[in-house]
Amino acid sequence: MKINKKLIKAYLWVGLLFSFSAVFGQEEEVGLGVQEITVIKSYTPSLSEVFKIREQPEVMDSIGREKRKVLYSISSVPVVSTFIPSKGSAKVLQKKKSTPKYNATVSAAFGNFNNILLDHAAQINLDRRQQVSWLVRFNGLLKDLPEPILATNQNSALIHLGYRHNSNTLSSHSQVSFRTHSQNFYGLQDPITDPIILENLDPKQQLKYLSIQSQWQWFDTILKDADLTAHLTTDSFETNELELKLNAKFQVSLGSIAINAEPSVRYLNNKFASDYYTKTATEFASGISQVALSVSSGANRFKFKVGATGVYGFGDDFEETNSYILPLLDLSYKPKKANITPFLRVSGALNQNSFRTFTNKNPFTAPAIVLKNTEVPYVAELGLRTKIVSGWEFTINGHYQKATNTPLFKSFVFDERNTDYTAFRYANAFEVVYEEIEQIGLDVSVLAAFKNGGSLSLEAHWRDYTVIDETDSTILSDPKEAWNLPELQFNFKANIKIAQKLFVQSNIIFMGARKHVYRNYFINQPLDRASESIVSLPSFVDAEARITYQLNDRWEFYVKSENIFNAPQFQWANYQVYGIRFLSGIRYNFDLSL
Repeated sequence: MKINKKLIKAYLWVGLLFSFSAVFGQEEEVGLGVQEITVIKSYTPSLSEVFKIREQPEVMDSIGREKRKVLYSISSVPVVSTFIPSKGSAKVLQKKKSTPKYNATVSAAFGNFNNILLDHAAQINLDRRQQVSWLVRFNGLLKDLPEPILATNQNSALIHLGYRHNSNTLSSHSQVSFRTHSQNFYGLQDPITDPIILENLDPKQQLKYLSIQSQWQWFDTILKDADLTAHLTTDSFETNELELKLNAKFQVSLGSIAINAEPSVRYLNNKFASDYYTKTATEFASGISQVALSVSSGANRFKFKVGATGVYGFGDDFEETNSYILPLLDLSYKPKKANITPFLRVSGALNQNSFRTFTNKNPFTAPAIVLKNTEVPYVAELGLRTKIVSGWEFTINGHYQKATNTPLFKSFVFDERNTDYTAFRYANAFEVVYEEIEQIGLDVSVLAAFKNGGSLSLEAHWRDYTVIDETDSTILSDPKEAWNLPELQFNFKANIKIAQKLFVQSNIIFMGARKHVYRNYFINQPLDRASESIVSLPSFVDAEARITYQLNDRWEFYVKSENIFNAPQFQWANYQVYGIRFLSGIRYNFDLSL
């Protein structure tokens, strides 16, 4: 076969040309170098990617083991079934309707004996940290009872303003309250028959209480709490009393142990227009400063607080002794497998008695009494707490106390020299006497909280009093008693939700029999030397109940009954009380903004 020479030469030239091109192309790439360009684009997620199944990365781990497949088979066994499914549809969950919360309310109620009750309250948040509140209330029995000779109407009014501030480091609450209580000294031991006295006698007593309080709490400092309280009390007989209290609490934590220091200062200044027996103006000024030092722990099952209180008194009523050391002990232990918590408390106190505290307990206290401080060297309580069932708590403890200058109420004698017709000088007011009393007793309480918001409480107290008399008891015709102090007391409170819109509230107080003493009146006899007579006051039950029906979120209608058992007399001798009383009213809730 003949090969064309010209064709062979052409192929040779073409191959040589490609060879030179390849060689020179490699040399040009080496000269250019490597350049890297990075393109960055932000990632924007979309809803379509939410349900994507992410790819699980494979990890090369020599320790890991490969999951083995489990091979199984199901064998069917014939069974006779007696189950018959009920026909119906699945229950659909429904959102519970929430009750709107309003920050203000106003109510009015009227009842027999011209009973009027008016009140208005509000609590408004200025912002997330500040809150203001106020309360205005009037309650009056404006109709007189037919039996007593003197007027028996009474009323009380209250105006309260409050301000609260909270932050991350502290919490403060300040409030101002002004309360008045108007009543009459109508509880005469013997009826007044003189028409001149009845014409000129005004039995009214108007008590006025002004209170200012500021409470502070810190979270991140050694100073934990501090509060300042001031009380100013006046009345219709030129009484003037000032009380000042300053308390603080310092605490240092060392693990689960806390070291506490609680200093406080109290000051009382009282002025009466006249003493009952001497008819001269009296003044009493007394102060108490104290520091309570203790070590406490509440982190474990065994909780304790151990320490002592040092007290120093100054001013009147501290002539013989002005320094005291009082115990402070609080122990409790909750076992791991038992629902019983035993406890022991031992403490002491030096209490300031004031005209304000006496009139809050007995509004018929005469503004001509003697004031003394009460020393309680020790009070001991030993008992246990237990939860009967969920929401129920039962407490029982024994009680022992010994106190010097324990205040007791007794009736003043009739003052025949009362030419200016002073309202409380007709054996219709109470004086305060002081005795050293030792008492033992038993306290029982039951507390219950229900899931629907209701609650129930029952407290029972039994006391046995012994008056320690340092004088010769053979000289006295009758031994001394703990006047107007009952041996047995009960207090029952209940707040129960009967239906969706029906609520019942009740309060029952039982006070057992007690001894009362009064002075006999003889013409031209010195008042402070009048003989005494002792009477027994019967027990009584003071019961009240209130039924509220919620018409809707804003309107409520209620009926209330007081003194249900129609007791003729309560705690204080010669003072008849209003019989069974009925009251019906309506309440309106609304929102108020500033």
